[in-house]
Amino acid sequence: MIVVLILGEEAWMKARLGSVGFPSKLWYLFLNCRPGNVASWASLVVIGWATTVRSIMLVEFLLRFMVLGFFAFLLNGFSFSINNVFDVKEDVNSGKTSNMVAMGKVSRKEAAAFSIIIGAISVAFFSATGGLPGLLLSASCLILGLLYSTPPVRFKEKPALDILSHGFFLGSLLVVLGAHAYGGVTNATTYTYAIAFFFISCLFQLQNMLGDYFVDRDSGVKTTAVRLGTLERGRWLASTFATLGVAATIYTSWYFIVEPILVGLLILVQLVNLVILSPKVSVYMVYVYQKKIQPYFMVGWGVTLLLLTIIL
Repeated sequence: MIVVLILGEEAWMKARLGSVGFPSKLWYLFLNCRPGNVASWASLVVIGWATTVRSIMLVEFLLRFMVLGFFAFLLNGFSFSINNVFDVKEDVNSGKTSNMVAMGKVSRKEAAAFSIIIGAISVAFFSATGGLPGLLLSASCLILGLLYSTPPVRFKEKPALDILSHGFFLGSLLVVLGAHAYGGVTNATTYTYAIAFFFISCLFQLQNMLGDYFVDRDSGVKTTAVRLGTLERGRWLASTFATLGVAATIYTSWYFIVEPILVGLLILVQLVNLVILSPKVSVYMVYVYQKKIQPYFMVGWGVTLLLLTIIL
């Protein structure tokens, strides 16, 4: 951090870039998309598609599954990659190693260009397979992802918009986009999932904000959590979102008459967050859950939801 202050951010980045060979650039650009995070959100597109799958041959299913997953990865990779371009200062301060720009492995221009390329490729795919809805939905995800990270708009530092925009471009829009892939048509299950995942995405964004609370505060990043003033207030807000999410999921599933077991799985994650993020739970327990338990819990939960969606 001292080096950055003395040399200036751009000079510091150029100094670090000098040690990176050209053959490694593509790999670092891929890593800059934060593949671990991207895979989680890309799965929402696949789950949305699963709500429209009825009778399909196994080979065809697997092929479409892999192709859709790949282009969903590119679509979400854009959001994470472009976010890294504008989060250099914060990520340097926090010591994050997932930002290849902050690590000095790629330049801002390289990361931005790569983001545009993979974003354009993904939109072309969803336009070709999903028609006009595919074009509008995928383009909306890209635009919201761009506005979330990019100054001067930067929803990431706008009260409420930092949470709500996340619920759309890394939530409900992805589910509906997946449903339109390969000419699918949205249905009751799609709408229930879209609403539930809007709140789930908002919850995870709040969880992320609370985890970065001190780094964001000290870096001058005015997220909703920082503006609330204390971690406890942020956790109360997360609990409120979880409660609203459970209520909305129950209501929409009742209205659309969706399989109870699927609804139960959608509610489960929100209830877990409601309990874990409650101010009554110690910060240490929250940390242990997020680092040691949540990754495995979410993978198992996601696979179960996907399989049951296809079967039922």
